[in-house]
Amino acid sequence: PAAILNSLERNLSVDDHLQWKAGKAMWKIVPGVSAGPFEFGHEPAEYFDILTGAFRKFRHLPDSEEIYAFGKDCVHLMVDDDNRIIQISLFRPHELYLGDLQLLDRPLQELAIALNSTHYVFEPYEVGLESDELGMVLVEVDDRIDGVEVRVLPH
Repeated sequence: PAAILNSLERNLSVDDHLQWKAGKAMWKIVPGVSAGPFEFGHEPAEYFDILTGAFRKFRHLPDSEEIYAFGKDCVHLMVDDDNRIIQISLFRPHELYLGDLQLLDRPLQELAIALNSTHYVFEPYEVGLESDELGMVLVEVDDRIDGVEVRVLPH
């Protein structure tokens, strides 16, 4: 994983994280570090200037982590008990890249084939594809990748 992270980080500059094209964001994932402009370990409030829509907070279960859901922005930020980001979920219509591969709004089978031709290891998962090594889940809806969950990697 360290070699993958290093190669991805070397190819990114700060300007690469947040570009806009026809009203939608084009973002890159740096596994274990960030997804687009959102970095692990930061508080959601640090991003209120770029998240323009209203948000709501919720928990899947009463004792699970809190999630800030920015519906208009198609972004969910899960936080720990210290209000620090531990998972970033991004949804269509954004463009989200892992290396040179655009992940969102692609047919699941097409993306699985493209990922298998790289050094990334993704396996079928109940909601799409998962990579434990990268801390990512690609969520499929109607045979297309609708969202990507990126979680902080254990130290």
